Amino acid sequence: MKHNFLIALFFIACTQTANAGFLDTVGNVIDTVFTPAGTETKPELISTTTTEHKLPNHWRSYWLNEPKFGTRIFLADTGKTTAPVVMLIHGLGQNGLRDWLPLVPELEKHYRVIMIDLPGFANSSSPKAKLSPTHYADLLHVIKPYFSNTPINVVGHSMGGAVTLRYAQRYPDDIKQIALIDAAGILQRTAFVKHSATDRIPANPETMPNALLTYAVSLQNLSNNLIEKLLRMPDPTSVLGKSELAWGTTLQNYPNINAALSLAEEDFSSAIFTQIKPVSILWGGKDLVAPLRTAQLLENNLAAGELTVIAEAGHVPMATHPKEVAQWLLATLNNSPKSLPTAALANSVANNNYDCNGSNNETIRGKYARISLNQCTGVLLDGVIADELIAVNSVVEIQNSQFNSQQIALTAENSVVMMTGGSINGRANLDKARIDFAGVTLAHPTPFSVKKISRLVLSVSRAAENRYLHQDIQLENVDW
Repeated sequence: MKHNFLIALFFIACTQTANAGFLDTVGNVIDTVFTPAGTETKPELISTTTTEHKLPNHWRSYWLNEPKFGTRIFLADTGKTTAPVVMLIHGLGQNGLRDWLPLVPELEKHYRVIMIDLPGFANSSSPKAKLSPTHYADLLHVIKPYFSNTPINVVGHSMGGAVTLRYAQRYPDDIKQIALIDAAGILQRTAFVKHSATDRIPANPETMPNALLTYAVSLQNLSNNLIEKLLRMPDPTSVLGKSELAWGTTLQNYPNINAALSLAEEDFSSAIFTQIKPVSILWGGKDLVAPLRTAQLLENNLAAGELTVIAEAGHVPMATHPKEVAQWLLATLNNSPKSLPTAALANSVANNNYDCNGSNNETIRGKYARISLNQCTGVLLDGVIADELIAVNSVVEIQNSQFNSQQIALTAENSVVMMTGGSINGRANLDKARIDFAGVTLAHPTPFSVKKISRLVLSVSRAAENRYLHQDIQLENVDW
């Protein structure tokens, strides 16, 4: 995923200067005069043999000339046709539905299992269209009635997880419950690329000396600054984005790039914060493509989200741990318990303060009135409840924590603050700060008061009730 994303940025950037005027003109003209032909009758599933596609003999397979992308797609199903339906949505890569092969023997004993090669992948044709999660979700809505007239279970992996989220948001009546496996493309693209390029400084490493930790943090800060500057350049998708037909025509022969760019462009904030269906989440603890941070923000913000981690798995746990994934999925679909309960917060006295001065590598848990960090690096706040956090010349990572002051709940001066999940009730005062929030709920409608120039990288976060924050922005002398 990360390699496709970076290649896509390079490819589009190279074509932008030379082709901008041409694509703008042609795309606008074509969009004006071209209207896809409507379909008067519902297209039929065309049966085909599974052997020519090297699939198990007892599976059933089909072609469908679908109307959404106007292309021919390949589908397969197995299990009793009267059994409950589970639809499996694959991620990027030309394996397509074959990614699910290790799980199907267990699933088909209990369910009718529906699999699709999404347009552009494996056996399905690559259309002249934008391969976005929203368009794929619309296609799933077309496909679903061929197999069930009642709500179904949907499972998505990687890009397919993002598609599944969008499908459940746009067509909730189609859905019984959903499951996400290492869902990709949820973080804002700057946060995603920073993760891919640098990873994070591990909080509380057992053997890293303070001097080395400080040096490593400095290197990461430099890398993050360079990446942020790169991604603040003109958006390389801006030219193609003016016309979906120009987008699709230019990238028709590059479906991985098409889908990766389309995925990175979408904002899933509303799909997450307004999700009403039960959601189960499975993640590989060693996923280098979709960081575990994504799983944490999903668990914290999906109303019925529940996270299970396979510690030794990477981005495709179906391939490396098929037995564990199949057992988890069967338990998920049967509404059985799927993970251990989260550990309770430490029973600390709420009026205590916590002061860190010139220290590195501290982990803070519990309840406090105020937490003050001064020249502290590699600090982790995990499950903290506090009135206020003050960070000066510090680097801090925050997970699933709450800052409850109704006035100033966060002060960050010449500091880096990365927060995943949790909430901030009051305002955040920023002064030469770098903020990286993912899945954070901010109660104030204008939560940031910025003095000297600060950078905010915000992924699927929300201010007040209906203001979604998913962007990379630089601010100075403003309330925002």
